[in-house]
Amino acid sequence: SLIRAKFAENLAPSFDLTINAEELFLMGLFSVLDVILEMPMEKALSIVKVSKPISDALINGKGKFAKILNFLIQYENGNWQEVSRLMIIDKIEMPNVYDAYINTLNWYKNLFAEI
Repeated sequence: SLIRAKFAENLAPSFDLTINAEELFLMGLFSVLDVILEMPMEKALSIVKVSKPISDALINGKGKFAKILNFLIQYENGNWQEVSRLMIIDKIEMPNVYDAYINTLNWYKNLFAEI
């Protein structure tokens, strides 16, 4: 969830959501909360109280954050055809995605190097 969270934050500018980068981090972080807590996402999110855009994306797959969540999941699953399609639709350049992911992995590596 940490990698998904940071990747979402790093992709914010590519999706014209720079102002929402911190919320996108939280969305990514909580995107597996249902699995961690072994309960439906709606109930899990009621425990942590998130913003409407986050809950809309995580519970209903709707709202302004849904497309970035879908992109993250497709990217993680290696569904490159769908990733390419989404990049074309949203006019996202491959170097931006590549840089966002590499920066995410470096952040993650450094995060645990300090521990």
